[in-house]
Amino acid sequence: MPININQKNQTGFTLIELAVVLVIIGVLIGSFVGTLGARIDNTRISETRDSLDEIKLALYGFAMSQSPARLPCPDNDNDGLEDLDASVPAQCVSLETAANLPWATLGIQRGDAWASTYSYWVADIYSNTAGFALATDATGVGQILDSAGSATPLSNNIAAVIFSHGKNQYGSIGLDNAVRGGSPGGPAYADEDENTNGDSVFVSRPITAVGSLTEATIPVIFDDIVVWISEYELKGLMAQAGVL
Repeated sequence: MPININQKNQTGFTLIELAVVLVIIGVLIGSFVGTLGARIDNTRISETRDSLDEIKLALYGFAMSQSPARLPCPDNDNDGLEDLDASVPAQCVSLETAANLPWATLGIQRGDAWASTYSYWVADIYSNTAGFALATDATGVGQILDSAGSATPLSNNIAAVIFSHGKNQYGSIGLDNAVRGGSPGGPAYADEDENTNGDSVFVSRPITAVGSLTEATIPVIFDDIVVWISEYELKGLMAQAGVL
């Protein structure tokens, strides 16, 4: 029986088929990695928000435990303890400018989900050792805005502000006490820069810089997570507890 030498058993893949398979695998891996990265980001954001809520409770507890009632001062030397001014013992070293959260004084965890220390600002009339009363008024002392330069504050009566510098960590201090660099600057980072410029005005708005999003795709980048304590909220809780 004659043999047809042109007949071959094709039991493997051609180069084209292998290329197609590799492309499909690459797409699937890329999709998985992207999805996993987003899930990790969202988990860290959620954990940090929960921690900030716990910090607020710790601050309320501190105020209730003091006689007269007051909030703690910020930590200026990274030891976790509040720092009162040695030359003016009644007031904080950081007089109405943000520094580190005094985590050791409050007896809570030090940093956020990105291994950065939380930043903390407090109005002098609420941290002064003279204490505060129901009549204490912080109107206009500190402000929360929805964007840098906004003419309408979200809150104009704040006693304290606590915030995480988020995933990009611009302007933060690491748990190893290393000072991270500031933002690249420019209009795209105006809202983040507002939170680290040393004044008593802060921005709180939705996050717009998670994952691979960059200045090229977002007009203003912002991933700080900010919470604040209004003076009415603070005084209401103190009055309810019978402290004021």
